[in-house]
Amino acid sequence: MDETKIARINALYHKSKAEGLTPDEKEEQAKLRKEYIEAIKGNMRATLDNTSIQNEDGTLTPLKIVREKNVAAKNPTNVMLRGFNNNVESIEAIKEKKTVELKKKYRKEISEKRNALSKREVRQRSGIICYNVLNSQEYKNADAICVYQAFRNEVVCDDIVEKAFEDNKEIYAPVCNEEDKTMKFVKITSDTKWELNGYGIAEPVTSDSSVILDKESDTKNILVVMPGLVFTKDKARIGYGGGYYDRFLENAKGNIKTMAICYSFQVVNESFTMSDTDIAPMHIVTENGID
Repeated sequence: MDETKIARINALYHKSKAEGLTPDEKEEQAKLRKEYIEAIKGNMRATLDNTSIQNEDGTLTPLKIVREKNVAAKNPTNVMLRGFNNNVESIEAIKEKKTVELKKKYRKEISEKRNALSKREVRQRSGIICYNVLNSQEYKNADAICVYQAFRNEVVCDDIVEKAFEDNKEIYAPVCNEEDKTMKFVKITSDTKWELNGYGIAEPVTSDSSVILDKESDTKNILVVMPGLVFTKDKARIGYGGGYYDRFLENAKGNIKTMAICYSFQVVNESFTMSDTDIAPMHIVTENGID
């Protein structure tokens, strides 16, 4: 800071003591003081950066290096936040590890709770959840419904299938390719034959005459009713790790709507970091209604 500004700071100080300052002068004084303090801090920083400490062996270590080592020893996180790429990656790795641990924890807890449901509880809860789906605008507007075959005490879709047949809507069920983790939806009818896939889930038997839903060119209003193991309030979805629905819904057009159905205890308050490939459902339907 030059001598003129320092003199002006002193003049404003003396005037403030003698007769007071005008609003403009008070604003000027505040700005000059801030500039003066920054100048002092800058000079001190430059001085310290050019200062070295002599070691016992006579060599010199810049004070800046000593200070950074001390900070790192007391709080490594501060050093990570300085912007070096490798340290930023370490923070992201920590976040990812936490997410993986939380997902593992909730997968175990929710699986155990769902598996403990009796057949009667599954039927009762599923009936309420399907009722909520059937009374939604998404179902009413849909020309085609994609459902799944429940296993491991998942919400059963039978009521949705039965009503969709009554409403003359097209109904599709998934067939999984376990090698490349992709999934296609095959149209089902009362004559459809079923077989168990490698996961133990019933799938429609396909043939050359099977009708496959073409998400790229189909212009029908399509509702995809999807399962899941754990969901969050902000609709992050944790499945079983295969990513089948994420791949199918990638680049989905506006005519495809999604509803995840699950029991209310499968929706947790925790938040999870979603990957770029994760696709959240538009709605989550439980016994308590539609979110």
